[in-house]
Amino acid sequence: MSASVFVPLAADSRAAALELMRAYYAEDGHEFVPAVAEAALDAILADAAPAWFWLLQVNGAIVGYCCVTGGFSLEVAGGDFFLDELYVIPSARGRGLGQAAIRFAEDAARDRGAVRLCLEVQPDNHRAAALYERAGYGRHARPLLSKRL
Repeated sequence: MSASVFVPLAADSRAAALELMRAYYAEDGHEFVPAVAEAALDAILADAAPAWFWLLQVNGAIVGYCCVTGGFSLEVAGGDFFLDELYVIPSARGRGLGQAAIRFAEDAARDRGAVRLCLEVQPDNHRAAALYERAGYGRHARPLLSKRL
């Protein structure tokens, strides 16, 4: 595995984060809306959201990112967080960086009070699903539903 460093989002890395998000959304089949992505990163930078964003660097080059968001659940009697997004650029895959990012996100979530860490994966993204399952994540019998407010 390559030595990796997780660097918190900063104002001077915002543009790089946006480009990675654009690439991830295109690959995963999500609509990328620049104004929404910019507002999300600005809220994180202003410490106005229960969210934490890190750029993944290898030998000084930015090769991905991960974002953890916080919440609370009665079901687990505590912090119920989301590994909201994890992305590694295609040329950097296969080197253990996804596993490192998962471990980093778990530790970061635990340090911030999480009892459980959840995530979503596209049904046809078998490579990501296998990565998460190897890390101990399991499928739920209950589907996740959502509504934009």
